[in-house]
Amino acid sequence: MNFRTRKVSEIDVDGLTAELSFEPSCVMSYVEHKIERQGGLIAVGYLVDDHDVENPLDDCDGMGHIYSSHRHSGQHARMQAALGLDSDWQRDLSLRVVEREAESALKELVRSRFQVDLVAFILECANKSGLSRDQALEYFVGDFTGQLPYHRESWLAEKVREHIAWESLLDKAWQLARLSGQVGEPYTVMLDCYEHGGQVWSVTGLGQQCLFDTARGAGVWVPDQCLRDELDSIKEKGGLDAARTKAVEFARQALESYNAWLAGDCYGVAVDVFSAEGNCLKLIDESAVWGHVGRKWAEESLSEEVRAVLGNAVLKAA
Repeated sequence: MNFRTRKVSEIDVDGLTAELSFEPSCVMSYVEHKIERQGGLIAVGYLVDDHDVENPLDDCDGMGHIYSSHRHSGQHARMQAALGLDSDWQRDLSLRVVEREAESALKELVRSRFQVDLVAFILECANKSGLSRDQALEYFVGDFTGQLPYHRESWLAEKVREHIAWESLLDKAWQLARLSGQVGEPYTVMLDCYEHGGQVWSVTGLGQQCLFDTARGAGVWVPDQCLRDELDSIKEKGGLDAARTKAVEFARQALESYNAWLAGDCYGVAVDVFSAEGNCLKLIDESAVWGHVGRKWAEESLSEEVRAVLGNAVLKAA
């Protein structure tokens, strides 16, 4: 169970002393208390440090997720999957979509550059094994890619291998599939992490760049289902590049909140309502809304919260 400690704090309002319900945040040294008067009542609004805010990426929809490559993050598998990498952080060439693309490239290669040899191979397969043209081509692909164990490699496979290796075709196919969004998360955004007494995350190349303290590509941002649906819609209308551009925008918005949370830039908006009694102000109502991440957003909600709480207090007193 979490408990919030209340410390006595006083403020002077029109020469009268008001005892606040919570200890104001230190940022109130630079931000004016919001004071409103209505119906003989006085409301004082201020910000309070909130140390119990949940990670906004875990607590809110439409923020996406950050997966880190840090050795203690426990998120390696998710980051690798997002990037289409295997458990050794290498390109995962075993993915079926990659193998299919590489096999298609191999067939096109042998048809275009080894046409005469291919015809001879097809005739040989027909005479020796009764294979059709398509069956002979599939046999060659299986032979070249090592899918026919305990089998002596054919002369055509040997000849083609002198020109290009199967691993090279797989690597090229992986790159093309990654660019087209078929491998990994299509809307992945690479991130840098600046760490010097604290962490600040940024889209790769756009944040603090330090030779010693910035780890480039230290993590990735990926959309959650809410954002993925929106990005898919953008992709259908404007193409993958447009969706990926929007993903970078979403990532930067998420990082603004995440970095604020990491820095402890989190607040509750407190409002105390007083009535005058002699030379003091008596507390008659109070309210606190917690969980604001980022001082900017907390300050923007302060005025609205003061008006709402004061209006309710006036109605109650009527």
